[in-house]
Amino acid sequence: MTHSDKLLLLGEECINLRAASAHLRFSIERTRELIPRIRQEISPEELERLESLTSRFARLADMLIQRVMRLVDEIELTPSGSVLDRIYRAEKRGWFMRADALVRIRELRNLIAHEYAADKLAEIYETVFKLSPELNKIALQAADYSELLINRLRDLAK
Repeated sequence: MTHSDKLLLLGEECINLRAASAHLRFSIERTRELIPRIRQEISPEELERLESLTSRFARLADMLIQRVMRLVDEIELTPSGSVLDRIYRAEKRGWFMRADALVRIRELRNLIAHEYAADKLAEIYETVFKLSPELNKIALQAADYSELLINRLRDLAK
């Protein structure tokens, strides 16, 4: 893949990141009134809204960490490394103030992908709801940074 192809792909990923962020914000609003009573009986329709929230949270986290961060590293000619390395580089880029926020988001994403115990679901939903605004903020910072990077590199190529 050429450098130009990577820039095009990053542009597409920014569009996807912004769309996924908007979808997560929609789910946050649809579950806001459910969170205080999450440990009580909830209807199947309400459960579906919570499942949508966690799914959108996990999807946005994956897009951000696995696609956008990796692609920005490639474009900036940064050696690949672990997920933690990517998170620390994103912190240095100014996408967030403290790396531990995105580490918590990544750990929660992994828990969502592997947790099947019903007794843990209420805690997962509460934590997803709590961390979703932070994930949205980071995703939008990443998209802003990436779009500036694309424009700067395209200007250099002219």
